[in-house]
Amino acid sequence: MEIKKNDNKYIYVIVGKNIRRIRKEKGLTQVQLAELIGYDSGTISNIENNSYQTFSLEFIYVISKKLNVPMSEFFIEE
Repeated sequence: MEIKKNDNKYIYVIVGKNIRRIRKEKGLTQVQLAELIGYDSGTISNIENNSYQTFSLEFIYVISKKLNVPMSEFFIEE
């Protein structure tokens, strides 16, 4: 399902893309990131591929702390 920019769920697309970008910049696989933050690797995969459109700010907060990046990095639209 394609989500357009004017859709309220578009923020999940942006966050998912940024999670993937940051994860790769840190040299981590989806499995490694999942283990680091205590989530299932399938969840990471679904978020990065826009198949999972409900996650909390707490989820982003945990990733930001574990990867040592500001939360704002996850909301950058490129």
